[in-house]
Amino acid sequence: IRGLSVKGKGVNIKYIAYDSFGVKSLCTKVHTDQIITIDPGIAAEAKGFPLPDELKQKLYEDYKEKIKEATKESNIVIITHYHYDHHTLERDKRLYGNKILLIKDPKNYINKSQTKRAFLFLKETHGLPKDIIIADRRSFKFGDTELNFTEPMWHGKEGTPLGYIIGVTIKYKKEKLLFASDVCGPVLKTQTDWIIAQNADISIIDGPPTYILGFMFSYENFNKSIDNLKKIIEKARGKIILDHHLMRDYKYPDLLKSVYETAKKNKKVILSAAEDIGKEPMVLTAYKKYGRR
Repeated sequence: IRGLSVKGKGVNIKYIAYDSFGVKSLCTKVHTDQIITIDPGIAAEAKGFPLPDELKQKLYEDYKEKIKEATKESNIVIITHYHYDHHTLERDKRLYGNKILLIKDPKNYINKSQTKRAFLFLKETHGLPKDIIIADRRSFKFGDTELNFTEPMWHGKEGTPLGYIIGVTIKYKKEKLLFASDVCGPVLKTQTDWIIAQNADISIIDGPPTYILGFMFSYENFNKSIDNLKKIIEKARGKIILDHHLMRDYKYPDLLKSVYETAKKNKKVILSAAEDIGKEPMVLTAYKKYGRR
């Protein structure tokens, strides 16, 4: 398990399924004196991802099983929002049986699409969890583990039709993990200020969706995300894991060149989940082998 504490005495994390592995997911397992799974959802990468369809499907099936096995061991499950790459709409005891579910509010600060998905999720999993608790703006303590959730934040830019998410920090034995969920950059100052203020040992951040740059993601918002990432690098002290939407674009190293240069200048660590475990991001490996699709 990749951890914040080398000796494993603090917050330890395991990247279960991430876009840098070749699937749409940000599923993370956290070990403290509790076992916590964040966002046990998954989807296959889209058409533009440089892998043949059969390989995308195989990765999807393989990592879907890894998520279920990881969540099986957990006593707490966090759902930051109701997109299918962040929760699984399946009645499976390994996912939700006898767990404490800490979830994004299914009725407030939520768009129509996520409202419907949240309803289906709660209906499908009815009777499985030990408890279901709305987490927005709340703090919890389980054993010696502290969890602090944000107020609802935009899924990227302000007013986006994609709706809202919640972020979370997990603190144990003076070590802190920050999980930003789908901030898509981050684009907004409020998201950036929160990340900086937490001063976490490790921050898991959703990078800008450059694979839709100029289409659904404007150049203006891209430039904002570049500036905000630089601010985070300069002001926050810990390691940054930049993944998810960013890892769907083989051009990301060039597009974020100034971000990586800022990290090098400030002697900060900024990596994808794949790189943090010694692997090349799948989008780069696939592009070298199969080219643009």
